[in-house]
Amino acid sequence: MRIQLKGGVWKNSEDEVLKAAVMKYGLNNWSRVSSLLVRKSAKQCKARWYEWLNPYVKKTEWSREEEEKLLHLAKLFPTQWRTIGPMIGRTAHQCLEHYERLLDQAQGRDEDDELDPRRLRPGEIDPAPETKPSRADAVDMDDDEKEMLAEARARLANTRGKKAKRKAREKQIEQTRRLASLQKRHELKKAGVNVGALRLHKSIMDYVKEVPFETQPPKGFYEPETGHEIDQSLRSIQQLEGKRRDEELRRMRNDDSRKLKRLQEENIGEAMAVFQKYDEHSATRSKLVMPAPTMTDDEIVQIVKMGADVQMFEENVAASSVARTPMTSIMEEARMAAASRGLQTPLLGEANVAATPGNQGNEEFPVPATPNPLKQLIAKTPMSIFTGKFGSAANSKYSETPSSVYHGQEADDDDPIGARARMDMARLHVKASISNLPEPESQVEITLSGVDAPQEMREESLDDDQGELERHRTKLKLEDHESNLSSVVKKSVERPLNYNAIVFVMEGTKPDPESQLAQEMMHQEFVRLVQWDSIEHPQPEGKPCLEPVPPKDYIETKYIEAATYELQVETARLRSMLGAADEPMDPEEESKVIASLAYCTINKSYVLQEKLQLAQQAEAKKLQCAESERQLDAMGKRNKALENKCTIATGGYIHRQNMLLRSIAELHDRTVDLENDLAAFQAMQSRESAWAESRISFQLAQVQRERDLNAQLQRLYGTLAAAP
Repeated sequence: MRIQLKGGVWKNSEDEVLKAAVMKYGLNNWSRVSSLLVRKSAKQCKARWYEWLNPYVKKTEWSREEEEKLLHLAKLFPTQWRTIGPMIGRTAHQCLEHYERLLDQAQGRDEDDELDPRRLRPGEIDPAPETKPSRADAVDMDDDEKEMLAEARARLANTRGKKAKRKAREKQIEQTRRLASLQKRHELKKAGVNVGALRLHKSIMDYVKEVPFETQPPKGFYEPETGHEIDQSLRSIQQLEGKRRDEELRRMRNDDSRKLKRLQEENIGEAMAVFQKYDEHSATRSKLVMPAPTMTDDEIVQIVKMGADVQMFEENVAASSVARTPMTSIMEEARMAAASRGLQTPLLGEANVAATPGNQGNEEFPVPATPNPLKQLIAKTPMSIFTGKFGSAANSKYSETPSSVYHGQEADDDDPIGARARMDMARLHVKASISNLPEPESQVEITLSGVDAPQEMREESLDDDQGELERHRTKLKLEDHESNLSSVVKKSVERPLNYNAIVFVMEGTKPDPESQLAQEMMHQEFVRLVQWDSIEHPQPEGKPCLEPVPPKDYIETKYIEAATYELQVETARLRSMLGAADEPMDPEEESKVIASLAYCTINKSYVLQEKLQLAQQAEAKKLQCAESERQLDAMGKRNKALENKCTIATGGYIHRQNMLLRSIAELHDRTVDLENDLAAFQAMQSRESAWAESRISFQLAQVQRERDLNAQLQRLYGTLAAAP
C-alpha cells in the first residue's frame, strides 16, 4: 500500500488552486479547500494563506520605526510572536526571522555562515515551507498533478452543487404533486363527489375555517361579572432572573447579521466598507505628515560655514567619534537583546554584567567611550551656551554618576568649542526661535511725542541694503523697458506675419507739404516699430526682419506719457466734434459702423455707403466679393497642401494598416481551416479508437482458433503416428 505524506514545498499551480478555492469556499472551510489539493492538508492550506498568499501580508523592507517597535515588543512579550505580529502589521514568522537577523547583525555574525544551526543542510526538510515563495511548475507534470488540476477545474466551474440540484428537484416535485391533487379534486367535484381538503394536524390551526383566539360569549341572559384582577405578587422565574446575557447577545448577533445582509443587498459599497473596518488582517496606513522646517536654508548655510571655527575639536579629542545614526540605536538594542540571552540566572548567586553598548560579554571591563563634542553642544540649553554650563539633567541622555562614568559615560569638557562658536550658536538659536513665532494677528502703531530718534539711527534707517537697491534698480529697468514696448505687444493683438506686406496708401487729395512730411514720418516710425517687434518679439509662424534695422531709440517715460495725454485730448476733441460719446463703442454698434462702410475706388479709402452712388456701391461690392473669393482660393490651396502633407505623412501607416488587416484576415481563415481539420481528425481518431478494439479482439480470436485447430491436428497426427 502506498503511503503519501502531505506537505513539502508549495508549487505555483497549488497556490493558484488555493486562491480559487478560497474565493469559492471562504476562509472558514479549510477542509473543503484542502480537498482540492492532493498533497496538502487543511492546516497547511490555512497557514499558506495567512503567511504568504493573503493580500494584506506586507513583503516590503522593514523600516526603522518597525524595527524599533519589534525590539521593544520583544522585551515586553518574549517569544509571543503571534501577539507581536498584528501590532507591527507583519506575520509572526516574519517578526521572528527579522528579530533573529537583527541579533546576528548585532553580534557580527555572517548571514551565510555554514555553521549556523538554523541553516538547512542538504537532505533536510524545511519546517516552514508556507513562508517561502512558490516553486515554478515543471514542464512535464505528474499524473497526480494533472488529475488534481482537472478535478479542481471541474469543481470550481460547478456553481450549482448537488444540494442546489436536490432542492430544485424537490421543489418541482412538490409543485407537480399540488397540481395533480388540485386536478383530482376538481374532477371528483364535477362527478358529484365532494372531497374536502386534508385535515391539518390537531395542533395546527386552520385559519380559513377557524378564528384565532376567539372567545365565545355564554348563552342566555346574565349579569357581567367584575374582571378578576391579576395578582402582581406572583412572578415567574424568568421575570425574577431578567434577561440572560447569552440570549441578549444571540439576539443582537442575529440583528447585526440581518442588518448586514440587508445592507449587502441594498448598498454593496457600504457593506464592503464595514467588512474592511472589522477585518483583523487589514492594515490601515496613516497619511504621512511631515513637520514644518524649523530652520531656513540660509541658517543651514551659516551653520556649515561655522565648521571652520570648530576645527579645534580635533585638538581636544584624541580620537574621532562616530556620529550617531538611527541605525546605531537599533544595533544597540539588538546587542542588549543578544547579551541578555547569555546571562546566567540569579539563583546561582553570581552577578551578571550589565548589557551596555560596547559590552557583549566578550570583555572583562567596558572600554571608556570618547566624549562627543557635538553631543555636548546639542545637550546644552540656550542659557548654558552663554554661561558655558550644562542645562537640566533631562536634556542629557545619561545622568553623570560614577556608575555611568564606569560604563563608558565620561564627564564632558567645560569649554570644548570656544566662546566665539558658542556665541554664534546662540545667535542662530535665537534667530530660529524668533522665526518660529506665530504670525501677528493685528498691528499696533505707537507715536511718542517729544521723543526723536538718535541721529545715528536715522542715518542707519536711510541706508538701504545692497540687495534691496539692486532689486529696485532691476524693477525700474523692467518698468522702463515695458514702457518702451509698442501698444501692439502690450495688448497682445494680432500682427502681420511679414512686415514687407505693409503698403501705405496715400489719400486721394494732395495735402499740404507739412502734413505730407508728418505723414511720411509717421509711416517710417510705424515700419520701424513693426521691424523691431518682429525681431524682439517674433511670432511662432512669422518671419523676422532680415534687413539691417537702425537701433531703437530710447524714449523716456515722461515723453511717452505726454504724447499719450495729447493723443487722448485730441481724440476727445474729435469725438466731441463728431457728436460721439466719451464711452467706448459697443461691439454691436462697431459692427454696424463697419458694415455701413464701403471702399471707394476713386478716393482709395473707406467712406459711408450713403455717400456713394449706386455704381460706386456696386463696384465696392464687386471688390469685396473678389477679395472674399481670393481669400477662399488661398484657404483652399492651403487646405489642399495640408491634405497632401497629411497624406504623405500617414500614407505609410495606412498602407501598413491595410497589409496588417489582410494578414489578419488570412490568419483567421487559416485558423478556421486548421480548426476544421483538427475537428475532422479528432472525429476520425475517436471512430478509429472505437473500432480498433473490436478488430483487435476479432484478430485475437482468429489467432486463438488457429492455435486450437493446430493443437487438435497435432494430437490427431500423434494418435495416427502411434497406431500400428
